[in-house]
Amino acid sequence: MIDYIKLSSRINSTQEGYLRDRIDFTKSYNESTGELETFLPNGKKVPTRSYGWIKNIKIELFPSGYIELAGSLHKYYNDGTQLYQFGKKEAEMALKWLIEATGLELLFFKVDSAEVGVNLIPPIPSDEIINNALMYKRRPFEAKYCTDEGNYRQATLSEYWVKLYNKRLHYEKQGYDIEHEILRFELKINKMRMLAKYRIFTLEDLIISIEQIAKDMLPKAWKETPAQYKLRLRM
Repeated sequence: MIDYIKLSSRINSTQEGYLRDRIDFTKSYNESTGELETFLPNGKKVPTRSYGWIKNIKIELFPSGYIELAGSLHKYYNDGTQLYQFGKKEAEMALKWLIEATGLELLFFKVDSAEVGVNLIPPIPSDEIINNALMYKRRPFEAKYCTDEGNYRQATLSEYWVKLYNKRLHYEKQGYDIEHEILRFELKINKMRMLAKYRIFTLEDLIISIEQIAKDMLPKAWKETPAQYKLRLRM
């Protein structure tokens, strides 16, 4: 139900020292001058930050004491791959392990981004639906590709993204024997104003309310998919 997540907070020097004792961090530097440098994707130079990893979870430490954690809880739970079933119980276990690994009070961290989704069993091939997904709220579905999910369609809005892909193929690549179609429908929330409507600000808020959020947001978003492929979304 919940997969990718991005959290942020500020930590004190004691917490940072404790974290550095548990995890190896590195910094980027200029190979020509040997000076420590950090550049954003747009080329802007920013204060040097440190990077560390716990499995697939990326941690960024900033000089000001600001910290960000981002990655897939699903992959973290299963050491880089995805299970056939991953629900609230498994997500809570993954977060418990992550809290133990970092020693940080992640439940009180602010949620900056979250991805919620549902698996559908369509009566027609998933690829037929995906290939004919044209518009979402007047935004075009763009054809995308990644090694994990193969071909997929994504519509990009200002506050969230909508994604469709063939989950059956994804599972079969990992060795599962799937005898029916599985269509994955996801929302990646990038602006927390959407979750603030539900009084969700911290990770603890999200864990408590994630099932209700999914039951409310996913069916509403599904209604905006192409009319000729209206499958009933049951949560």
